[in-house]
Amino acid sequence: MNLLSKVSSKFENLYHESEMQRIKVSPEDMQKIDELAQIPLPKMLVDILEEGIIYGFKIKGTSIIINFIYVEDIINVDDNYPYFKEDIKEGLIFATDLGGNVYYYGKGQEGVGLYIVGAGDGNFYEEATKFADTFEDFFIEGKGIDILEMR
Repeated sequence: MNLLSKVSSKFENLYHESEMQRIKVSPEDMQKIDELAQIPLPKMLVDILEEGIIYGFKIKGTSIIINFIYVEDIINVDDNYPYFKEDIKEGLIFATDLGGNVYYYGKGQEGVGLYIVGAGDGNFYEEATKFADTFEDFFIEGKGIDILEMR
């Protein structure tokens, strides 16, 4: 699945196709991701991760930039965000932005969905804001952009 072919027109791709990095993602990598997440991951996220392309998007009309992170960095989450798994047992960081925030899919105070939280804000659970229920809602329908703009 190529995310670029599905993403809402509200998002601007930051990289030309020739500049987009692709990394090899093995079945073992995906198994580690599943074990780390401790929650069934949505098909759209799994497809994006398996594709191995590092996507970067700017939300048009805002200063918000969302950069997906490497599968290897997700697997080694403790190196970059050592307290994330202490606070979020069922979840997975999938992106960051230029403002020091992390984006994760998982169980938060408002149930399962997509959340944003400052990487240094303290508790990843208590400080997180849910901005969308599903990847499709956010990346295809553009739902939740307004919530990110208010943060």
